[in-house]
Amino acid sequence: MAPRIALYHDDASGERYEEKAFKKTGTRYEKIGPREMVAETLRKYDVLFLPGAFPLKTHNKGGFFAFLNFLKRIGGIYRNPILEYVNSGGGLVAVCASVGAMGKGLSIPPHAKPFTLGFKPIGLFDFHARYGPKTGVVDLAPVDYEQPPDARKVVREVLGDYSEERFSSLYFRGPLMTYDRRSEIIHPSLRDNRTEEVIVAKYMDEEPRMLGRGAISYKEYGEGKAISCSVHPEFSTWDLFDSMIDVVARR
Repeated sequence: MAPRIALYHDDASGERYEEKAFKKTGTRYEKIGPREMVAETLRKYDVLFLPGAFPLKTHNKGGFFAFLNFLKRIGGIYRNPILEYVNSGGGLVAVCASVGAMGKGLSIPPHAKPFTLGFKPIGLFDFHARYGPKTGVVDLAPVDYEQPPDARKVVREVLGDYSEERFSSLYFRGPLMTYDRRSEIIHPSLRDNRTEEVIVAKYMDEEPRMLGRGAISYKEYGEGKAISCSVHPEFSTWDLFDSMIDVVARR
């Protein structure tokens, strides 16, 4: 049976990009809005997709304050329902802007800082996120882990056909993920041969502020699993969502 997929949307969300990928792969989904982001509704689904959002007015959606409210909702009123959902076995895929709300911290360009008061990331992942400096096609590479073997297995499962060599994807200033706010992408748990959180793909773009930073990460949380994907696979790697869904879907 195909997993039941919920795709969140509101006045700032860019779910139109996920819908493009789903239509290409024939993936069935249902759209849910703010009033449905409650535990009673979420438990009906095997996978929840949190899309990106528009910081500027685009396609009659978004704008900076709508964008900020989008992030505040995830870290605020949606925090407990999301954490409960994943902890009880649900699967989560956060894309682009949503990734900024998934970790322990978020850096936003200095000119925006006065407007970020009241925003707290959800803390599902341990990484620190910083929104990137460019828009367009970027190069990614799977992270090559020597140890532990389970980390290599996670890379293969999450990336699927893209786990063997470099690949390109579409990028809209998505969050860069590190563990020391600069460049470290190896989670401390891997030193103890635990794979509860793994960055599976990194940026190989020539932009020096992006090179080597985390692009896609995987997390085990309670009975569930989550993936943070800071790129938009819909451009040329639209089938990448297939392997992500297979990995996180509630069993």
